[in-house]
Amino acid sequence: MVAEDLGANSVTRADLMKEIDEKLARVHKFLMEEKLGGVLLTRVDNFAWVTAGLGDNHIIITSEVGGASLLILRDGGRFLVASNVEVPRLMETDLKGLGYIPRDYLWYEDKTVSDVRLKIIQDLAKGQEIGTDVPLPGLRFIAPGFARLRYVLTDSEIKKYRWLGRNSSEAVSAVCRRIEPGMSERQIESLTSDELMRRGIRPTVLLVGVDGRTLNYGHDVPSDAKLEKYAFVNVCGRKWGLIASVGRYVHFGPLPVDLKERMHASGEISARLQASSRPGMRAGDMFDLAKKWYAEEGFPDGWMALHVGGAIGYAEREWVAYPGLEESVHERQAFAWNPLVRGAISFDTVVVYKDYVENLTSIPDWPSFVVNVDGKEYRMPDILVR
Repeated sequence: MVAEDLGANSVTRADLMKEIDEKLARVHKFLMEEKLGGVLLTRVDNFAWVTAGLGDNHIIITSEVGGASLLILRDGGRFLVASNVEVPRLMETDLKGLGYIPRDYLWYEDKTVSDVRLKIIQDLAKGQEIGTDVPLPGLRFIAPGFARLRYVLTDSEIKKYRWLGRNSSEAVSAVCRRIEPGMSERQIESLTSDELMRRGIRPTVLLVGVDGRTLNYGHDVPSDAKLEKYAFVNVCGRKWGLIASVGRYVHFGPLPVDLKERMHASGEISARLQASSRPGMRAGDMFDLAKKWYAEEGFPDGWMALHVGGAIGYAEREWVAYPGLEESVHERQAFAWNPLVRGAISFDTVVVYKDYVENLTSIPDWPSFVVNVDGKEYRMPDILVR
């Protein structure tokens, strides 16, 4: 239960039901605008989103396509469409009390009976066109447009996100304080996974780089390389469908001046990106500003090494800023900006409000420095020196 996970200041069951009602209203509006009779949700992110994080249809950890689908009809009908293997658990636990009616088939029938799932869906649709977030014959693919329904966070989502951001950051901090020179990237990866999963957070991205590898590569997929002085731990952690992204550095021994300068340059750019994340701001314009800020910090080609980040939520990035992108910033939307300045990324997850930004992954016991932008202070993560 979410309420049990979050403790005394958690969301309640009533909060979650209110969240679900709001999301179903968004779905209904989407169906009306798209002139659809219903929508089939099979992706893990959408399944979690529409059930307020109570529902989890994942089976294969590395796949975003779940093992069960929710069919939501414009007339109010709600159905779980899945094999007889998945239905009992989902109906007795995750979806209990949420108004879904099961429509199942035997586990082998999708291998031996032509289009068994589609026949169930068509029977329920009664001739109406159905949208789907996973391509299926005879259904309209609507995933890109549907994803935008997830952008604006509800009150209860923000409460859950605060817990997730803090605990993800605390997990990474704990790893940075535990590791020692001589450990391999794979050993650090194992520690990081343990710290996250002990908190009930499943890693969806787990990158670890040491020394020259983190200085030279944008994405540090863990290897057998052993830590000497410098390490980067970067995660995306998922709980209730929401994803928080955070990265932190640790250095053993005196910190080289040029590395400190690059960390502060990244923090300056990241703070400016946060400050410019205002409702209505266009993503392509954010990218253009980031390029300008790289040049002002003395790294005119720095933006080419790695994307600067973008919107986050139920996907590791709902979108990444690039030239000309027409997506725009929404109030109560989450962002993870990650400007790289050779071996240094200032990396946090934030939520944008009308006139301020809330940093979900900032924790008080991590070293930091302050960047002033337009009269406001942004506390940016520094490198932990041990």
